[in-house]
Amino acid sequence: MKNKPVFIVYFCMFAVLLWFDRFSKNLVMTNMQVGEAIPAQDAFFAIRYTVNTGVSFSLFSGHPVALIVVQSILFIIVTVACIVTYRRLRHGLLQTGLVWVVSGGAGNLIDRINYGYVIDYISVGRFPVWNLADMAIVGGCILIGIYILAIYGRRPAGVLDDE
Repeated sequence: MKNKPVFIVYFCMFAVLLWFDRFSKNLVMTNMQVGEAIPAQDAFFAIRYTVNTGVSFSLFSGHPVALIVVQSILFIIVTVACIVTYRRLRHGLLQTGLVWVVSGGAGNLIDRINYGYVIDYISVGRFPVWNLADMAIVGGCILIGIYILAIYGRRPAGVLDDE
């Protein structure tokens, strides 16, 4: 019972990230046309409304049902990983990374199910256009990587974070 407040913090983090993703995509969809861009003064950064029928860098475009199935399976696997690690490895960096990955995956999965594509709108330089959900996924993977490389590997064998 003592870990219930911590679980609520991670659930709230998930809800806030998902809400900001949905809100920002809705704002772009209702105020812009696909292909339209609002550049900043230096034009290095722009809000550019695009749709992505594939995955990262538009790979596998044109296979919406397969992508929904694969993304749903991955979403379930990562969610189960969150539940398992929450019970075994209670390190905040790992749990935060997993929450970010799950919230980003949920945001993009909602797009894929509702529209058949993911709404992207953040354009920086020559890098492909992305969204807040993508940022949460990448940021979460970075946090998980830092945990694995800097913390998990330095623990004595068999010792869990909550012991």
